[in-house]
Amino acid sequence: MEKSNFLKPATLLPIAAAVLLMGVSCYYQGMWSERWGTSPEMMIYPRQIHEVPLTIGEWEGRDIGESDDRTKEISGSRGEFNRVYKNAAGEEVNVMLMCAHFRDIFSHTPEICYPAAGFEILNPPEQVVIDDSEFFTTTFRKSDNVSGTRDERGYWSWSADGKWYAPEDERGRFAGERALYKLYVFTTVPTREGARSDKDISSDFIRAFMPAVQTALRPGFERVERIRKGEEVAELEPAPAAPATSAPAATPAAGSEAAKPAA
Repeated sequence: MEKSNFLKPATLLPIAAAVLLMGVSCYYQGMWSERWGTSPEMMIYPRQIHEVPLTIGEWEGRDIGESDDRTKEISGSRGEFNRVYKNAAGEEVNVMLMCAHFRDIFSHTPEICYPAAGFEILNPPEQVVIDDSEFFTTTFRKSDNVSGTRDERGYWSWSADGKWYAPEDERGRFAGERALYKLYVFTTVPTREGARSDKDISSDFIRAFMPAVQTALRPGFERVERIRKGEEVAELEPAPAAPATSAPAATPAAGSEAAKPAA
């Protein structure tokens, strides 16, 4: 009787390689999904959000509270701020910066939330570059018998490493990342003598704001990179979540009237 080929090296090597490959794949899938514990990104990135200063050049900010619990659940928010920044001319922008896991970060976007709050999208979102940051942008309109017609201009973008992108295929562009930041900048389009102004307050603010954001978030990116290389040990506990408080009449972006509808 011929001996079985099962225990021969030529048979065992492919089996061992397949088992090793499956083990490595399961390990990284477990790390990516946080099955084996909280990732260093989720320990560090949410804390960095609050390093973004309230004073940005001529703009002075004030916090208006965090999202309510339902909105946090929908968006997957692990850390965030909602602020209004105002300059000396009295112009205001609403800003939301949040951190979430890859699986959650692309939900609850303005083209979903604003129509749910009664706004009309005037144009499909287009990609623009402001300095070296990419954004989606469009204008939303709401009309009612109380406040009349109001237009709100919005910009939104994502980052996993300090560079900000607005890709057509967000999940493909950021595949492999465990955590990202999402930024919304919204403002009401000003009117003069009943006519809409062409002045884009949001883009002016973004030019001043982005360098401050990049500076504030950079230490977190650098620390995660050291942890990945084994040069530093990750913290044992994730960043503590601040108690959720409802931001008054807040939009999905940060504080205008779209009121955080469920996506």
